[in-house]
This record gives sequence, C-alpha cells and structure tokens, in this order.
Amino acid sequence: MKTNIERLKKVNIMVLTLVMILVSSVSTTTYAASPSETTLTEAASFGTQMGTLDGDVAGRYDRSAGKGNLSTKSIPSSTTLIDRFKLNNDSMSYQNAFITAYRAAFEIAYNTGYRTVSIDEYTSLFENGYDHGAQAGTVQGQLSAMIDFVQGKSDDWSKAYSNYLLGGSLSARYLLDRETIAYQNYFASGFREAFMNNYIDTFQSKNLETEIRNKNARQVSMTENTLYFDEEYVHFTLGTIQSEMRTPLSLYFPAATVYQPTYFAAFKTQNTFNYKNSKYTPASSKYTISVMNSSGSIVLRKPITLAFEYYGSERVGIYQWIGNRWVYQYTSLADNSISIQIPAGTYSGGEYAIFIDEDYKTVEDIIFNWAYKEIYTLMRRNVISDDKMFSPNAKITRAQLAEYMYNTLSPTDSLKISVPMINDASSLGTSKKAIEYMIGKRYLTLDSNGNFNPTLPVSYSEVETMLSKMFLRNVSWKEISNKMLMEKYARSSGALNTSESITKAEVAYMITVFFR
Repeated sequence: MKTNIERLKKVNIMVLTLVMILVSSVSTTTYAASPSETTLTEAASFGTQMGTLDGDVAGRYDRSAGKGNLSTKSIPSSTTLIDRFKLNNDSMSYQNAFITAYRAAFEIAYNTGYRTVSIDEYTSLFENGYDHGAQAGTVQGQLSAMIDFVQGKSDDWSKAYSNYLLGGSLSARYLLDRETIAYQNYFASGFREAFMNNYIDTFQSKNLETEIRNKNARQVSMTENTLYFDEEYVHFTLGTIQSEMRTPLSLYFPAATVYQPTYFAAFKTQNTFNYKNSKYTPASSKYTISVMNSSGSIVLRKPITLAFEYYGSERVGIYQWIGNRWVYQYTSLADNSISIQIPAGTYSGGEYAIFIDEDYKTVEDIIFNWAYKEIYTLMRRNVISDDKMFSPNAKITRAQLAEYMYNTLSPTDSLKISVPMINDASSLGTSKKAIEYMIGKRYLTLDSNGNFNPTLPVSYSEVETMLSKMFLRNVSWKEISNKMLMEKYARSSGALNTSESITKAEVAYMITVFFR
C-alpha cells in the first residue's frame, strides 16, 4: 500500500523534474538555439539541481534541530554560491541565471524537506499500523478458515471473526494499548480486511482442493494392486502454513482377484466424522468405496483387504453402513492400522467408518473356539449378548435362536402382521418380543398345542426349514457344514444327521454366512 508519507518523500524529485522540464522547454519552431540561449538553459538546469539538493538537506536539518522555518535566511549568498560552484570561471549571464534558479529551487526544496520531517514525526508512530494488522489478520484468517473447514462449519468469515474477538480483543491479544490511537485504528482496519480476504480464499480453496483430491480411482486387473486414499493435513508453525500428506485408507487386491480391468474409487465425505451415529465414539469420517463400471458391482475371486490408519483403543472396529445403520465388520488390529476382509463374491462397494465401542465386554470362553471370529462379530453387533460366559459348544434353545434371529433381522425388516396366539406366552420371559417376531414372520412354528417351548433345543432340520422360509428356496445344512469344514476345519454333526441339536457356535457361524 502506498501511503501519503511515501508520496511526500517523492515530492523533491517531482519538483526537480518539473523545474527541469519547464526550463528545458523551448519554442516548437525549428531553428537551433543560440549560444546565449543554451548558456541560460544550462545555468537554470544546473542551478535547479543544486538548489533542490541543498534546500532539501537544509530544510530537514533545521526541522530536526528544532529550528523554525528559515527558508529565506538559509539560502546561501551569491558570493558563497560563486565560490562553491566556481561560477567566476564562467560568463556573467551564466552566473546570474544559475544563482536565480538555485535560490528558487532551494526555497521550494527547503520548505518541502522541512515539512516532510514534521509529517514524518507525526505519522511514524502509526504509518506501519495497517501493514502490521494485515500481516496478523492474514495468518489468523487462514487459521480460522481451516478450523471451521475441518469442523464442518459454513464459509462465514464474519461469524468466525466475531468468534475470534470473543476470545480476546485485538488490543489485548496484540498489546495495542502501548501504541497510539491512530496505530490501533490502522492495525484494526488492516487486520479485519486481511482476515476477511484470507478466510474466504483459504476456505474456498481448501474446499475445492479437498474435493479434487477426493478423486482417487485405480484401475485393477489380474495383477496385485492397492488403491490408496491420500489426505492433506494443514498445520500452522510460527504463523506459516505447513502441509503433511497421510494415507488414512487403502484397499488391497491380491493377484487374480479381478480379471476384467475395472476402476475402483475411494473418497471421503466431508463433515461426517460423527455421521448418523450416537452409540459409538467416532474415530474417522465416512469413506466410500465404489466400483466404477456400468453395473456398479463386480465378482471378487479372492477376498480383498480394506485397511485404515489407526492408533488407540482395542475396542475399535470398522463399521459398514448397511440397512440404515452402522454394522460392525470383524476387524483385525495391527501396528498403527486396522483392517477387514471383504469376502470373495459379488461386491458393490460400501460406506465405511471407524468407531470405538466403549461398552463392549470381553467374553472369556470364546477366545479358543473355532467360531471365535463369528461369535465376537455378532457380540459387537449386539446380536448376541456379551455376557461373561457364552458357552459356544452348548446346544442352542428355541428362545436363544429367536433372539439371535430377531436381533439380526428386525432392524431392517419389521413385523407388520398379527402374531398367532402363543399358549405358553407366560414362560417366554425377556425373549417374548423376539419369539413373537419369529412366530409372526412364520420363520419358527408352534407345536400342536400352540406352545413355543422356549427351553427346548433346536435341530439342524429346524434351522433348514427356517432358512428355507427366509430365502424362499430349499436350504440344506450341508451348504453351511461344507463351508464350515473348508474354512474352519470344524466338522458339524448335522452333516450326517439333521435331527441332532445345533450348537450356539454353529448358529453364530450360520448367521454370518447368510447375513453378513
């Protein structure tokens, strides 16, 4: 910003230039100047130059020394000028013209220099106020914009500025009470204008840049591949912006997972750190994995691994948004990361986030069970109660099966028909609602006397019937038992005799197979 002070300091040069132009101006006629005319022109020009220089020095000196304006008294005498500039060596006409021009220029330059010092003395205490305020406002505007952006607030510099001042006035923050009122006012003006401009520019630029960086797509084919999501973190150190790149998410494809070249994309939805959740402690924003082909899905021939950068509590989990709720996916913990396996089969992408379940209780008797992963997953999903003991090898009762299936199905498929009369309803206890749901859906049936018999064990054939009604096809227990043997090396007695009773661990495994 060019201030009035800077313009005043250039007056001397302007005066000198003006005088030289006036003196050097000649008639526009074409005839050449005579020797006498040239002498007078040169004398006026040189006299003006020297008078301007000497006058400025004298004027500034007298004002700095506290003297009054002595412009006319300070002009050197003719004798002094003749001696100083050796004018007696030149013609009389040159001397007279030089001295006349010198005195006129001296008086003008003296007054200008004298007055400039006076103005400088007054304005020096605040002439930098605007620039200083602008410097401070620039940094704070950028910082406030980044804070609001990260917190998901709207682009509102005025609100951000007001909130900043609520935490302390400019005078208190920058100790402006030690400065003049003029400095304080200039500082405040510069600060506010710079805050506004830099807040708006930073917020809008970061918003655009974030969405551009969000376009992460990688073509995957038969070779091993990894899709990375990189994110910029902005820091302020000593008032200077510094950037750091981190990789909060990656998606790993083993070789021979996909054969047809297909783009997979990963992006983060802004302002979703606590997206549609109140039960868990959020530890990330929502990230979306997309399959970018015409159908929006693809057959994975091998499981793929979705990993997040993570540090902290072991109660963490990766959750997927399914059926209008966050559903826990079995999560493996490693150093500085967590991951899930997305199974082979048809995959249509998904929305994922990290949450910490502070209420989950460790169950002691499932750790070494072959179905630990499935039981643990259902406990984290609140399908199975996380009591201290689960007894995975115990035979499941009809009431327990009803509870597990109710907790699995009801969040996305409510009961909308009437429930038949249950004659032993008084014996159903806390399982009554779940049992009514399963009976109402016709997934489980009553005996010939209209009783549910909640404590009786459940056979494999009953599970087959239940699943067949749910999926409207013939479901054989061998589908599950063969998969269980291949994946878990666990042999099910139901593979040979479906009239036997099914265990709680097998039901947990069955639920995760059919209801991922």
